[in-house]
Amino acid sequence: MEPISIFLISILACLGSGCANDVADDVSASSYASVSGQSAQMGPKMDVNLPDKVYFEFDNFDLGDDAMDTLEQYIRFAKRAKAIRLEGHCDERGTREYNLALGEKRAQSVKEFLIVNGISSSKIDVVSYGEERPDRLGSSESAYKANRRVEISLY
Repeated sequence: MEPISIFLISILACLGSGCANDVADDVSASSYASVSGQSAQMGPKMDVNLPDKVYFEFDNFDLGDDAMDTLEQYIRFAKRAKAIRLEGHCDERGTREYNLALGEKRAQSVKEFLIVNGISSSKIDVVSYGEERPDRLGSSESAYKANRRVEISLY
């Protein structure tokens, strides 16, 4: 059974008994990740000397001009890559479930951009970590802005 299914069954079993928070705390961040495509063993990461993150506005998954400019620089490298991993992230605002879905939508937006620009969808791996792996800790606007991102890795 998938980790998220086990988590949901545990939550349903705990409803009313007050143990739901304990179950959530016991499940690792990787259990919350929504993964599709490639396995975790992708080989050595390509060094492309480009920013490895694109950023998003609050509660949004549309690619801004800066994000598209960065992604356009990735196209020639992405065509040569054996695999591409896109990790969607959010700031801490919102529920875990909402942020997982938003992180997924952000990563899917990047994936769609790459596909439209000639990258094969079969070599793109999408994962959402929601708020579980912040780039910057804190509850300030600068921390929120740093955490609303998709990280790009080419292999």
